Amino acid sequence: MLQGIEQIFDNITEMITGLKRTTYQEKFETFQAEYGYYFEEMSAYMKETENHEAAAEAVGIRLMHAAEKKCGNRRGKLDGRTRSELSLFMVYYIFPSILKQGDDMETLAEGVLKVSRKTLRNKELQCADYDTIYYGFSDKILGFITRRK
Repeated sequence: MLQGIEQIFDNITEMITGLKRTTYQEKFETFQAEYGYYFEEMSAYMKETENHEAAAEAVGIRLMHAAEKKCGNRRGKLDGRTRSELSLFMVYYIFPSILKQGDDMETLAEGVLKVSRKTLRNKELQCADYDTIYYGFSDKILGFITRRK
């Protein structure tokens, strides 16, 4: 399951740096084009299993193990900065990608969120869909910050 998923954590610093509405849209579309098949595989796995909560936790464990393997030090431990970057990466890319697979993927997102909170030591970590994050960015018109509704 999810062979080679470590590669989605290759460019996390670049992916979370300088996010604005337009750059986030471009980066998210690029992320989906390159790694969307992993999230389709997660969705298919969830539909095959009967115990969705256990399957969601298994996916979360696999995902966080891949993050520790790719971003951790020699012993697989994550330092504070890396945990913060991974938290942002999860919120901006992983959770919206999971929730984009369909309305029934909330169980998967909650399972991954549960494991992520433990691994990243971040109890305040939340998940949101793409539209919530995208419309949360502010726009500047003639130097004034505005929000789209």
